[in-house]
Amino acid sequence: MNRGLSLYLDLLRFAAALVVVVTHLAYAELSGGMLQYWRLLGNDAVMVFFVLSGFVIAHVAHEKETTLGAYAASRLARLWSVAVPALAITILIDQWGRSLDPAAYAQWWYQGSDPVWRALRALTFTNELWFSSIRPFSNGPWWSLGYEAVYYAIFAAAFYLTGWKRIAVTGALVLLAGPKILLLAPIWWLGVWTWKRTRCAALTADKAALAFFGSIALYGWFRWSGAPDMLKLITAWLIGPDNVVNYLGFSDEFMASWFIGPFVALNFLGAHGLASSLEKWLEPLRRPISFAAQSTFALYLLHYPMLRFAHAATGYDVKNPLHVLAAFLGVVGICLAIGPLIERSKRGWKAVLTAGIPGLAQPPRQRA
Repeated sequence: MNRGLSLYLDLLRFAAALVVVVTHLAYAELSGGMLQYWRLLGNDAVMVFFVLSGFVIAHVAHEKETTLGAYAASRLARLWSVAVPALAITILIDQWGRSLDPAAYAQWWYQGSDPVWRALRALTFTNELWFSSIRPFSNGPWWSLGYEAVYYAIFAAAFYLTGWKRIAVTGALVLLAGPKILLLAPIWWLGVWTWKRTRCAALTADKAALAFFGSIALYGWFRWSGAPDMLKLITAWLIGPDNVVNYLGFSDEFMASWFIGPFVALNFLGAHGLASSLEKWLEPLRRPISFAAQSTFALYLLHYPMLRFAHAATGYDVKNPLHVLAAFLGVVGICLAIGPLIERSKRGWKAVLTAGIPGLAQPPRQRA
């Protein structure tokens, strides 16, 4: 992948993760309402991840993971290398936090019933199928893994299989996923399309600049106009407020996401056309960007349990900006320290998977 584009995507990925952290810190019980506006931006940041995920998966499937076995080993290693330690850390600090402040963990954001079943659903990434939404203890952000894993599987069936097997397996996975996961699937597949578009000639410099900066302006206007809130109200009017909660879950902003996804894709296309300029600006920051990017997955999965624990353990003053900033910096700093350790375990997971599961270690073949 072009160095300038790769650096930009790494920087954007980390920035989106920070937005998600601030979105959750913005809960009134964690920051006293001083960050309330950020609550609007969490879904938007996740849509950046979805488009980026489709983009990267299309790239590795075409350029590196040229067999289904290689793809499966890499995807499972990617997911489990972070998910297993993240779940273990979540359980550990949840229990510690509950012992320090039981009342804090008696709130809606902690779900601890049937712990073995809950952990199993989390680690098999079946936590969001159809109308279920199984939170692994305090780890609310885990929901997106239940979406991403399904998108990985559907892509694999559509890309690597042929003939009736492609139709049958893809159809079965679509039926297994259920409607709320499928509502956001176009955003993820838009990333696949965007990667394919970058394989064509890059946009000219003026068109690339227009796409890059224009997409940012369009997003700003879209958010400032209040359109996402209006679309959410339309959704509630069409299917009923209770049905939004019971059946859509984390897809409740799907209408707004269908606009935000194209903005992100357009931005990527612009970045592709401006790759040389981006490389010039970002290359001096390559090491810190790469370091931050490799911690993004850990930051995304661990920050919420850590924020809740920080408040339960310290009882910091949520109305004091310095205390809130300290909580933010402390959690981000810990995740940045843990991230590289988790990242290095990916190779070990892949080695175990390829050695233990027949068919995953098959030699790659070039795809026509």
